[in-house]
Amino acid sequence: MGVENQSATPGRTTLLDAVNVVLINIGEQPVSTLENQQVLEARTAEATILELHKEGQTRGWSWNSERAYPFTRATNGEITVPANIVSWQPDPYEFQHRYQLRGQRVYDKESRSYQIPVAELRAEVVWLLPWNECPEAFNRWSLIRAARVFSARTIGDTAGVQYTALDEQQALIELLRVENIQEAPNMITGRRRFPTFQPAEGLTDRLLGGVFL
Repeated sequence: MGVENQSATPGRTTLLDAVNVVLINIGEQPVSTLENQQVLEARTAEATILELHKEGQTRGWSWNSERAYPFTRATNGEITVPANIVSWQPDPYEFQHRYQLRGQRVYDKESRSYQIPVAELRAEVVWLLPWNECPEAFNRWSLIRAARVFSARTIGDTAGVQYTALDEQQALIELLRVENIQEAPNMITGRRRFPTFQPAEGLTDRLLGGVFL
């Protein structure tokens, strides 16, 4: 926590801005910095924001997901995945679910070891990105979620707070609108741009309201 989480990018909501919105939402005074923060409510607000910011990213979005990302075997025969990858899935048709991620190392279920027989594996990954690298619409949704959750955890009664579940829903709708524009899916390839049409994906979207799981 601290200065590394704060952004100086003009026009963007900084993490400090977000913390102050959460504090004001329950009637607390804003703070001027997150560095060496001594105010308990501010520390808790920041922790809540980052908790929900991380949880939201694990769903996978166009801006934090990559397909066929290469991972190279090291000299010790193992493949290690960066710690900020929260989802890792090699092609199940090519490898028949042979490889899985355990901690940060790739495990071979066939040999029952971490010794990988191929020099390179390509996988679909979801990255965990810092606040400054995420889209404003996502940060805004995370902020409103955090304000609502923080108020429920600290004061219990949310009747007098600024942000409600409806505000959160509206922020999610805007986020999904931006996501749809950015990813530009179509009826042939679908959202994830698979080489073949997947009608089941459209049904899933309707059932889940367009939210990634």
